[in-house]
Amino acid sequence: MFFTPNLDQITGVMKAKSYKLYQGKKKGERGLNLVGIRRKTSSPDKFDDTIAIFFLIPGAADIMYFSITTDPSPHYLRHPVNASGTAILQEGQYVDTHQVAMHSPPSGNKHLAVCQRLGKVTVFRDNNKDGKLNFVNPQSGMFGINIHKGPLNGDWDTKNPNYSAGCQVFADADDFKLFLDRCKKEADDVKNAFTYTLLNENDF
Repeated sequence: MFFTPNLDQITGVMKAKSYKLYQGKKKGERGLNLVGIRRKTSSPDKFDDTIAIFFLIPGAADIMYFSITTDPSPHYLRHPVNASGTAILQEGQYVDTHQVAMHSPPSGNKHLAVCQRLGKVTVFRDNNKDGKLNFVNPQSGMFGINIHKGPLNGDWDTKNPNYSAGCQVFADADDFKLFLDRCKKEADDVKNAFTYTLLNENDF
């Protein structure tokens, strides 16, 4: 089960951290907020994290929750694709770092996603290849930490748990379509630039 704090709880944490919250009060003003929440006991082999997307438009505030993983898969923890180690996104707010663009994974399954193309993020580099999450060796840069779709049925395929080498990955492809539709509309109506905020369950 993934963690679903209410809208007031999420905005309260973000305000306490002095993070940006998009209001969308005026025509053409950004309104969509993208907030990931990592479980306090992180598991690289489960879709047990959350992404909440919400608007704060007066009289029309709404929120949707989806199950994701914010952690790299066990396969990539044991077999890093980067010589410095496997990327684990550090919690924080990354302002105007992402846009709707084409995600091109090693599998060749290209699809539109919300991709880190506009600014740097900070990741930990786990390089001991033990298959467990080690939050060490922070590094900032352009690493392609994208938000993209995962399996078709929402189940973690334990025979081939290779969905993430550091990206934020949806547990269900149908959920991802709902998410992407909202992001595409925001990109078309306002601007193709998104801020991604990653919190931790311990923040609540």
